[in-house]
Amino acid sequence: MKLYPIHAGYFMADGGALFGVVPKVLWSKHYPSDENNLCKGAMRCLLVVDGDRKILIDAGAGDKYNEKYKKNNGLHGDETLVGSLKAAGFHPDEITDMFFTHLHWDHCGGAVQFGEDGKTPELVFKNATHWVAESQWEKAWNPNIRDGNAYFSTDLETLRDSGKMRFIKEEGDLFPGFHYFVVDGHTPGQLIPVVDYKGRKVVFTADLVPVTANIPVGWLAGYDLFPVTTMEEKEKFMKIALDEDWVLFFEHDAYNECAELEAGKKGAVLKRTFQLEEL
Repeated sequence: MKLYPIHAGYFMADGGALFGVVPKVLWSKHYPSDENNLCKGAMRCLLVVDGDRKILIDAGAGDKYNEKYKKNNGLHGDETLVGSLKAAGFHPDEITDMFFTHLHWDHCGGAVQFGEDGKTPELVFKNATHWVAESQWEKAWNPNIRDGNAYFSTDLETLRDSGKMRFIKEEGDLFPGFHYFVVDGHTPGQLIPVVDYKGRKVVFTADLVPVTANIPVGWLAGYDLFPVTTMEEKEKFMKIALDEDWVLFFEHDAYNECAELEAGKKGAVLKRTFQLEEL
């Protein structure tokens, strides 16, 4: 098995959104922001290659947005999903499985593109089976007033009509060495993959732990629909990650790719950060 970080660009998030009720005087010591209180976020996907199987975890935002939307969300960067895949030596048609942690725009948008006519949406990974939690699929089609802007009908309709969607109902294994569990605090049915790699377990933290500064159980993003649930899920997650010495792989941390934990006075704390290739 081989793992490849795949970079799909960057966005900007308000510090208050990224850290919720945690005061800036605290979080600013651990994660930088600009003069407008905006924090740089990565869209870092992960390609898992195991024999003929090539599983891509999340797809970034893609480029289907108008200039106003790009400006409001600070979408920038020269790296693209397909470009990063090709730089790693892979073509989109080789991807066998597209695994969505959830269907928010910055996690699934890159899996749908406009065709040659510039207006007809189509799958980027035409040969891939696309996986998502059934509860997240249902949520995406029935958002509430708070999370409606996180989902795009173009993405959902294209995925629905593709015939390539498969739904996950509970914790399990996609294949040997690729386990996933379900968390519901950020959004119902977020899948968190845990991959066996070089004798370690590498966990793709998605929006359960967006950046290293979110490691403390109470340091939640304001995006979470059910913050108390997220705290309970994080507390359980951090205990297991600490006990089993998991490697955390961050999707949104623009400055740190991976991290290890150690025990602190109030639970798990950051031990060190490093690149995945250092394992």
